[in-house]
Amino acid sequence: MNAGIIAYSGEKLSVMKCIFCKCPSDASQSKEHIIPESLGNKEHILAPGWVCDACNNYLARKVEAPFLESSYGQNSRFEMGIQNKRDLYTPGVGLHPASRSKIHLRREDDSSFSVSAAPGEDEARFIETLRTQKSGSLYLPAAELPPTGYETSRFIAKIGLEILAQRGMDDPKWNEEIVNKVELDDIRTYVRQGRPGVVWPVVIRRIYPADFAFSDNLYPRFQMLHEWNLLWIEDPVKPIVGVRGEFYAVIAIFGVEYVINLGGPDLYGYERWRKKNGDRSFLYR
Repeated sequence: MNAGIIAYSGEKLSVMKCIFCKCPSDASQSKEHIIPESLGNKEHILAPGWVCDACNNYLARKVEAPFLESSYGQNSRFEMGIQNKRDLYTPGVGLHPASRSKIHLRREDDSSFSVSAAPGEDEARFIETLRTQKSGSLYLPAAELPPTGYETSRFIAKIGLEILAQRGMDDPKWNEEIVNKVELDDIRTYVRQGRPGVVWPVVIRRIYPADFAFSDNLYPRFQMLHEWNLLWIEDPVKPIVGVRGEFYAVIAIFGVEYVINLGGPDLYGYERWRKKNGDRSFLYR
């Protein structure tokens, strides 16, 4: 991807346009959470207009929901004690072998837990099994890593493009620069329209435990829900002429790192950078 993404393109835009569909979005009312609010983000938001109302609604239903409602999405939120928009704790999804039922395990405000049959399960059979057994087991899969598939890929691609938008929001020309940048068209189309069967590659790995206790001069102990940065890697083939290179979004959510190339479905430059830097995370280089 051309590193000239930070340069003014020169093409005039009469109104603000959506960074995904490029349609005029001045009248849009929706704020866009870069990381979904269901993952604990209440602060990092794109102002109305950066993502139009239609795309905001589509992204919530077709891009964010499949990831959030996956087994990993639900169990990771359960483990971290994340509340949804209605201030309810996300249930963990598990199994009660004796009744062959999927179950929901939910945190309560008093630090206790409640268990119920998951929606669609035979709740009467689940309750009857509990009544007739003196003891039993519940299985709740640990949220290790999300699947490296289509749903995760589109979710991270959406976040990556919005991080790029957020980086220059104070620049009055930044919206038109992103909208006019043809190098971003493939990834914006991938997010907004989808390409079933095609997976834009993402490097996924855990770089610290989800409940890792950080500390600094201000806070003796805190957890990091999510963080991100942008990594630019100079093109080794043409390091001077045109100053070309690749832009990567490096994102950590609950200690899992995701790296995606915003300019194309290729991770070659990042793999070289990672090897050169001793496999360290760019977030903690």
